[in-house]
Amino acid sequence: MITRKISRSENKLHIKKIKEDGFSIIKSYLSGEISDILKTTAEKIYDHRKVHQKAPLGIQKKISIDKIINNIISYDNNFLSISTSGDHLNIYSEFLNDKYYGLIPPNHPNFILAQANIREGKSSLPFHVDVRLVTPGYKTWSMQGVIALSKKDTQTGGLRVRPGSHIFDYFPDSSKEYEDAIDVNLEKGDMAIFSSQLHHATYESQKKENTGWSLNLTYRSWWCKQQFDLWLMIDKKNKIALNENQKLILGGCSLVPLEKGASPSSRNGYSVLTDN
Repeated sequence: MITRKISRSENKLHIKKIKEDGFSIIKSYLSGEISDILKTTAEKIYDHRKVHQKAPLGIQKKISIDKIINNIISYDNNFLSISTSGDHLNIYSEFLNDKYYGLIPPNHPNFILAQANIREGKSSLPFHVDVRLVTPGYKTWSMQGVIALSKKDTQTGGLRVRPGSHIFDYFPDSSKEYEDAIDVNLEKGDMAIFSSQLHHATYESQKKENTGWSLNLTYRSWWCKQQFDLWLMIDKKNKIALNENQKLILGGCSLVPLEKGASPSSRNGYSVLTDN
């Protein structure tokens, strides 16, 4: 496994902090060596990719000048493995699992990956949330993850958050600076997990070179819409090597049926999985 193990006691601490503050940091989730390999891979993919990437819309348009590759899991199997396996999924399960899913073992993650991209964060983002609907309380159907492939701080496009803002029932004012905001500095290999409802922002990088790269993940409950059709996007030869739960996380157990006579339930067990 590329990522380190997370003990049951550490897992409980992360869950408690996310419920209280809206975020938590897994320290040294990737080794420095693995982080360097992934960063080098990211840079090579960016330099040699042949797919034109359309600019994001809305507030995300601000980062259009950054080096970004959407769907990095379709380019490299290490990124695919990190996004669909590892002990961080046990933390997400506490918030995103459907306890009534019933068609797979109850201790397996049953949520899906909505998107995975890499970004060299040079430009800043004002305070925002990553959902179109906010509700009071820590319950959520969408969560984020940022894995630092190089140091992310106030000088290299680091993260800022408003602790506890994940329970608010309003959107942040993108033109406002909040006095309760704190910096979330990540060392190489650290992973930040946070609710998509957490008010968060990023710094503009002060460095022209060696700006921090990160792997950015969004996970959502199985019944939410994915931002890309990851199941069809991943090559068959790469899907064959995945286990059943990894395929579920890619969306393989919650595909919208095409057949007119198909079952109206889009929640399925592992028995429906194919490698098509």
